[in-house]
Amino acid sequence: YNLTKESGKLGTSPKTAFRQNSKYSMVDDHHHTPYNREKLPAYTDHDGFLLPKGFPVESFASGKTYQAQDNDLFIVTYPKCGTTWTQHITYLILNNGVPLSPDQRLDVVWPHLEEVGADFIADKATVLENHRLIKTHLPYEFTPNNDSKAKYIFVARNPKDCVVSFYHHTVGFPRHYDFAEGTFDTYFNLFLNGKVDSGDYFDFLRKWLDRKDDPNMLFLKYEEGRKDTRKYILQIAEFVDTDMYPARLLADDEKILKLVLEHSSLEAMKQHPRRWCSDRTGYKPFIRKGSTGGWDELLTEDQEELIQKRLDEVFTKEELEFLGEQYHS
Repeated sequence: YNLTKESGKLGTSPKTAFRQNSKYSMVDDHHHTPYNREKLPAYTDHDGFLLPKGFPVESFASGKTYQAQDNDLFIVTYPKCGTTWTQHITYLILNNGVPLSPDQRLDVVWPHLEEVGADFIADKATVLENHRLIKTHLPYEFTPNNDSKAKYIFVARNPKDCVVSFYHHTVGFPRHYDFAEGTFDTYFNLFLNGKVDSGDYFDFLRKWLDRKDDPNMLFLKYEEGRKDTRKYILQIAEFVDTDMYPARLLADDEKILKLVLEHSSLEAMKQHPRRWCSDRTGYKPFIRKGSTGGWDELLTEDQEELIQKRLDEVFTKEELEFLGEQYHS
């Protein structure tokens, strides 16, 4: 791949052109332009859907054929939008506030549908308190939803924080992306054009936002969860089983709720890094900041404007206000 302006004219560099508010597109060719020397992440292209290198294509194809069951409980996110944190909170709710043991891995207890495939989910996925635990980063149109009573917890996170976190994630898994030396400006361009795993952030959010009022869906906002985690936990508990979990969490002077709050804090999660992902020795930890509004560590003002332009194109003013202050200027 190399980078060109949509007009076909070449700028001096991606960073210079970003300052000119240029819009980019990805083109696949072998011309020897300066852009060919840009380090790009290594993806597997499966029918136009980009996968991290090493993800089994067969499992991805199989995962899309999975037939949702009435007791399935899906956590659905675009990557780096609070997935692991929300999975952990939900697991704690279902497990009386008791966390995973140090030798357990969340991706085993709560498997990733498109990474393991339909047969694994049907036969081996954890069923906890009659809830089959499934994680997915699939767009709405690929997510199993066949008129079952399955439940879907969707978490949205603003794209400015998301792209920064996704960049660190991509750099930190060289065996999946081979991007340890990649620059943020290069990655930002890919993200803005939907040329990363899980596709276009804006289209992904657009389609899931359209389903926010479905009776079997809970639409959560990561920023609100970080601001008021107690409320976030109780929203999940109410959604999973309104007759069981809220009362259980609040009983005995909120004993279990306090445990969920304690074990889902970022400080607690950072103490057990191998619960959440494979080894990242030498790179920034998987549980990094979990903050909101910290995008200015890497984003320039011009890049912020490009993201805001896309948001304004895809969502109405009312929808952006619903999503939160981080989504509108």
